[in-house]
Amino acid sequence: MTAAAESGFELLHLVARAADGARPLAARRACADLWSRLVAHFDVIACTLMPDHVHLFARVAPERALRTFAQILSAFRARAIRDRGYGVDAFEWEPLPAPGRVRRDSRHIARTIRYIHLNPCRDALCDDPLEWEWSTHRDWTGAVASSCVDVRRWGRVLGRAPSAVESWLHEYACADPSVKRYRPLADPRRYLAVSPPDASLSMLADSVTRALRSPRSAPATFELAERRLYLLSAAKWTRYRAIELARAIGSHPASVRRFLQGVRGATQVENGAGATASSRFRMSGEEARAIALTIADERLRWNGLSSTLR
Repeated sequence: MTAAAESGFELLHLVARAADGARPLAARRACADLWSRLVAHFDVIACTLMPDHVHLFARVAPERALRTFAQILSAFRARAIRDRGYGVDAFEWEPLPAPGRVRRDSRHIARTIRYIHLNPCRDALCDDPLEWEWSTHRDWTGAVASSCVDVRRWGRVLGRAPSAVESWLHEYACADPSVKRYRPLADPRRYLAVSPPDASLSMLADSVTRALRSPRSAPATFELAERRLYLLSAAKWTRYRAIELARAIGSHPASVRRFLQGVRGATQVENGAGATASSRFRMSGEEARAIALTIADERLRWNGLSSTLR
């Protein structure tokens, strides 16, 4: 029996829309907040945040789906109204419609994922689903450091091998007329080589912000998780010294120097036999691929209308 067919769970498509033309999801901080709440409470298959509405496709017990969704939206609304950084005044959500039930077969699951991922293109907010940051199209294509979608599991439900599901889903979504021109995923392998090309610090900052879906976009405002990945990325893809990196993130050069020494030590350990380096000083495979792919594909660093507002 597949994961989709487990007893007591259904595949539901939930939608929420802001009332009276409000756009509560037009700022990066707001999107990051609601996104983190949704992925913490749902077994997500697909999700897209639009400036004025939300699409969520999840495997969930039907008796709690709408209640949990409503509670998350209510808590987000309260926070958004209190915090000026969210860029929204008082607003209300429209009454939630009943969740749409999705049939447990690969064709209907794939069509629902595609529909949700294509919302920004069909609303003419971007030209390619890969450009829209607040969409699980990026999770399905390996462009985030920690995917909220179990791509291997749902790829099997769709009848796709793990090695093929990323490119297949992107091509399938981009076959829609709302996508102006199909472009395949960029190949990140040259940035994952032992001696990769250099990248700029601004490119790395953009890549880290998007790979982590962070509410913070400027290196000087980065917190622990962003700083770690930024410095690991700088150690791999730039030749900047500790003093220059410290200036970028507003840290003391000695602290950055110690961290970079830890990175070099971890690299030496990894190159040795039978040793394991501390995860603090090395990127996971998922992190490395997400950063490399974001460097290689400018669509993932797109700064248009995709809610990547500073």
